[in-house]
Parts: sequence; structure tokens; C-alpha cells
Amino acid sequence: MPDFTPVLTYINDYWPRIIRAHPEDEKTLIGLPHPYLVPSDGSMFQELYYWDSYFIAVGLVGTAHEPLIVDMAENMAYLFQRFGVIPNASRYYFLSRSQPPFFTQMIWLAYAVKQQRNDPDAQSFLARMMALAAQEHETVWLGTAQPHHRQVYAGLSRYFDINYLDILAACESGWDHSTRCDDRWLEHLPIDLNAILYLRECDLARAAETLGQLEEAVSWQNRAQQRAETMHQLMWDEEAGFFFDYDYVNLRRNLHPSLAGFYPLWTGLATDEQAARIVNSWLPRFELAGGLVTTLESKVGRQWAYPNGWAPLQWIVVSGLERYGYTSEALRICEKWCTNVARVFAATGAVWEKYNVVDTNQGGEEGLYGQVKGFGWSNAVFTNFVHKLEVGT
Repeated sequence: MPDFTPVLTYINDYWPRIIRAHPEDEKTLIGLPHPYLVPSDGSMFQELYYWDSYFIAVGLVGTAHEPLIVDMAENMAYLFQRFGVIPNASRYYFLSRSQPPFFTQMIWLAYAVKQQRNDPDAQSFLARMMALAAQEHETVWLGTAQPHHRQVYAGLSRYFDINYLDILAACESGWDHSTRCDDRWLEHLPIDLNAILYLRECDLARAAETLGQLEEAVSWQNRAQQRAETMHQLMWDEEAGFFFDYDYVNLRRNLHPSLAGFYPLWTGLATDEQAARIVNSWLPRFELAGGLVTTLESKVGRQWAYPNGWAPLQWIVVSGLERYGYTSEALRICEKWCTNVARVFAATGAVWEKYNVVDTNQGGEEGLYGQVKGFGWSNAVFTNFVHKLEVGT
């Protein structure tokens, strides 16, 4: 295994540079009661981002900054209680949309921190936070009218923005911008979103069982099972052996493959047979010299597409592979990604938001705002992957 120490040293020194504390509203910036981490140092980012925060938290586990996981979960709860939505980020102009809803997963990370520290508040924390997550689930992600018109077909949901604009719904997906959905995001049921919602329902069932609320646990389990059955029917393509976004307007799967199709492995809703077909037939198409490519098609201005790889998607796929027992494949991707990050670090002295995984000697598609160094989720996933490589699991 290459020596990743220089990158790990950089990351360890970088965490304090991206910790922020803004308890009061300031112009468009929404004040938050607890400190939090932003994606990158400098003037570009001063706000807490929804899904970034979860992936950053993954890299804080076991570090001196671990208490910030609880702080960021509390900030998400505060935003929901104040605005009725966890926005894209803690800016007033982001209140029209959310982001991939990793709140329940963030709660479990924070709960684990509290348990490890023998916090007597751990159980009440879990109960309080999961009750808010259930409200967010019902009102935001299963909303059927403004301001949260997301559940639109067969009990499944879409990405949305209060302005009913496809380009802003794409921003809610976090994939801004991609070659997915033919730029008709409002007319698609995304496989990644509904896989996350399935996992949230499993998380809420698990929490209810942990808290002794057995009837509620069964209810959430049944809802998760119903969602899984619908997703298998609409989003699994038996001929291709892969999961796709579903175009509910034209009643057909959109056969544009992307790493979003691996989310069912991460959440556990894929069958063993489906997982095997995906790993055997599709993983080799996405796995390239420097890691996993986001989509198999490229388009100018689309940074969430070929030839770019993104840290959170590497983590989702690796976690899914581990879940279904494909350990050697998972570790191979970890090493490819970390080697790519370390090579670029040696050349530039920084960790970056995204990477070219096709030609590791070239830059990737920069999208609308270029390359950003830092970078929160890249730092976190690198740290997490190095740990996996060290322990061999």
C-alpha cells in the first residue's frame, strides 16, 4: 500500500480551518446554535450543507473533532424546526429546496458518539431526533403539494424545488449538474433518492424498536418493504441487470447508467442475485484507473458525469460492496481512489472536491464553478478508506 501519511497529515491539520460558528443570522447566512464544518476554507463556503455534513461526519469518527457530529445533527434539527425543511444549506436563498436526506444516518452517527461517551442523554436524544426525522419524512419527502411536491407517482418521490424548475431540482439531488434524467429532473423518480427514503424508513423502524415502540417499528418496516417492492418493479431492469431512474411521465426506465444505480446495494434493498449481476456486469464499466466514474457519458459543463469521480459516491459504492460481501472489490476501489488523491496531492499540495478517474494525469470536467480545494467530504472519505485498507475490511 502506498504511503498516505502526507495526505492524512494535511487532512488532520485542515479540519480546524473549516470549523465555523455563526449563532446569529447575518445577511443571507442563517445562524445556527452549534458549530459545524463547511466544505472548504476561504470565502466561498460559510454555511452548513445537508449531505456534505453527513459525509464529512464519516471522516470525523474516532477523531478529536467527533463531538461536531452531534453538533451538526443538532443544527439540522434546528433548521427543520425553524423552517419546516432542512435546506440545501444554511442560507435563506437555499430554503426553496433540500438535498439528499441523510438526516437519519447522521442521527445514528451522533447517537453512537453519545453512547461511546456514556452520555446519559443518548436515548432521549435518539427519540427526539428520530421524531423530527419522521416529521421531515412525512412533510418534506412525502409531500404531495407545494411547498414540498415530491411524492408524485406510485408512492415514490422526486427531487424538487419550490420554483418547479428542473435545473433547481437537479441542485437538490446534489448532482449539479449531470447527464442524468435528460435535464427533466421533475419528471423522474430518482433511484438514489428513493433508496435513501427506503433506508430512512428502515432507520425509523430500527429506532422505534430500540426505543421499545414495537408497533411503530412494524409500521415503518412495512412502509420500507412496500417502497422496495415498488422500486424493484419500476427501477430494476431485468434485461440490463441494473437499477435506473424512472421517467414517470413516459412510464419507462431511463436507461442512462450512473453510480446512482449502486445505492440499492448501500441501503440493502437489492437482492443477492441483483447485487451479483451489478458487481459482475456493471462494476467493471464504472471502475477505472483512479476510482469509480460517475456516469458513462460526458457532456460539457456536467461535473457529475464522466470523467469525474466524487468522494461520496465512492463511499456509497464501497459500503454497498462490503454489505453484500464483495470485500476484495471494495478494498481495490479504496486503494485506487486513495492513490489517485495522493498523486494529485503530491502535485498540488491539496485535496480537491472531485477527481478525474479516467485519466489520472489530466484534470476533470470543472462544471459551472471550477475546481475547489479543501475539501470536506474528500478529506473524510480518504481518511475512512485508508482505515479500511489498514484493517483489511
